[in-house]
Amino acid sequence: MRSSPSRSARPLAPSTPVAHQLARAFFDLVIRQTGWFRSASADCGLSPIQAKTLLHMDVKRPSTMSEVAQTAACEPSNLTGIVDKLEARGLVRRRATTDDRRIKMVLLTHEGAALRDRLVARFSEPAPWMLALSARDQRQLRDILRKGLAFEQATAASAESRAG
Repeated sequence: MRSSPSRSARPLAPSTPVAHQLARAFFDLVIRQTGWFRSASADCGLSPIQAKTLLHMDVKRPSTMSEVAQTAACEPSNLTGIVDKLEARGLVRRRATTDDRRIKMVLLTHEGAALRDRLVARFSEPAPWMLALSARDQRQLRDILRKGLAFEQATAASAESRAG
């Protein structure tokens, strides 16, 4: 049996036909949701990567460009162009740190925070397929997804601690 990177997590279950069917169904759902995300981003005048970048920015404090790239799962070299476009629209501001002028901080402007709030509200609305589920199924799916996300976060944190 494979084991997870986290010592406190239980061992991973062996791969089964049901696990493969689950992986395929999840993949198909993600692909369909990607279209919905693209459409919702466009409704706000953003590309999907611009929307994703805004959604992953901290509204309370500036972030370094590398922090934004990491949380948005974007290559730092690509983030510069994305931030350029967001800055041109007045949604973010970039400034150098006082300690090291090579390090650029990015912060949401008032307009950027307002648009981010609109995006969060939009992406918090349940998709029609979610509403087709019973309340019990919705709770179960929510709980299962939370477990999956927690596992992924623990895996990422474990990988970061081994790398750093």
